Amino acid sequence: MTQKTPLAHVFAHYDDNIPYAFSEQFLATPERDYDVILEGKMHKIWHRPRWFRPLFWLLGKIGILVPQAGENIATTLAVIPGYFQDGAAYHEWNRTFAFAEPIQFNTAVVYDETYHNIADRVGPKHILHMVWDGKFTPPNTFTLDTITNAFHWHDKIIYMPGWLWKVLLGRVKFKQQAHVDEDDVVDVDLRILHPIFGEVFGYTGTFRTVRYPKKGGVS
Repeated sequence: MTQKTPLAHVFAHYDDNIPYAFSEQFLATPERDYDVILEGKMHKIWHRPRWFRPLFWLLGKIGILVPQAGENIATTLAVIPGYFQDGAAYHEWNRTFAFAEPIQFNTAVVYDETYHNIADRVGPKHILHMVWDGKFTPPNTFTLDTITNAFHWHDKIIYMPGWLWKVLLGRVKFKQQAHVDEDDVVDVDLRILHPIFGEVFGYTGTFRTVRYPKKGGVS
């Protein structure tokens, strides 16, 4: 499937009935003459139980998730679109969390050809390949729910059995809603649900979509 952005299929049938903030972020292409950054704050980032802290620290060190909890954390998300050598589209979503020591958390968003949906790649050399069921529900809601997880290694995707990824990683539920009165502003809510421990990680935040003059080529 050839498309200009890895999320194009989610919005393909809605034409102009897409919130401005969604179009700016999810449908970004390298051909645009401007860059897009979401600017705002995380109202709360949390994880539990407490004895999971060493695990979250480790996952943070290898770029799997945000290891630190806090409230009212200024945050930005830079959207960097590009194409692989084979022409497939990708996005880089590069986040900066303004803790006392700023934390970077970057993901690559790609199109998964097996499940015909969205996937995030995180970790060293983007080794973890997380496949989502991405949906747009008019007029203003975008959601992601875990379909499966895989390892990405040397252009190969090795899918995990369901019993394994559910225990190792849990199931992610993400919701992003554009404000009705300010459709350049969005609220985000993410939860990770573990089959044994329940909700173990989450964040909520509010962001405004801002255009900036293009800096140059995509790395």
